[in-house]
Amino acid sequence: MSGKKLDKTVLIVDDSRFIRTLIKRFVTASGLTKIVEAEDGEEAIEKCTLHTPSLIFLDINMPRCDGLKTLRMLKKKLPYSKVVIVSAIGQEAVVKEAIQNGAVGYVTKPFSREDIVKIVRRLRSDDSPQPADKSGDRG
Repeated sequence: MSGKKLDKTVLIVDDSRFIRTLIKRFVTASGLTKIVEAEDGEEAIEKCTLHTPSLIFLDINMPRCDGLKTLRMLKKKLPYSKVVIVSAIGQEAVVKEAIQNGAVGYVTKPFSREDIVKIVRRLRSDDSPQPADKSGDRG
């Protein structure tokens, strides 16, 4: 699967329908319209057998398969997909581990439309992995 060409699909993985809807609305505002949703890590892996998302927003705290485990599986399947971690305040250690495991950045809940749009635009403008703009800036 890792040899598959990435497309312009965005995968949003979060157990909260409300958060998925918000991210979807904000991603659409940035110009991307092919969006796939998953409510947990297992469903995210299943969706990646049908789609090859170039950008993935991944929640850390989810049932069945947490964000870190999901991140590791996603990076094995789609090593060139850019994964942005969606985390709550106070999860700095987990976010750091996610970055070490291949995430390109993170956004902290609550986030704004501007936060998501900046991340999408920055990652779309560069083929190499870059940190998310807002609080996820690594450099």
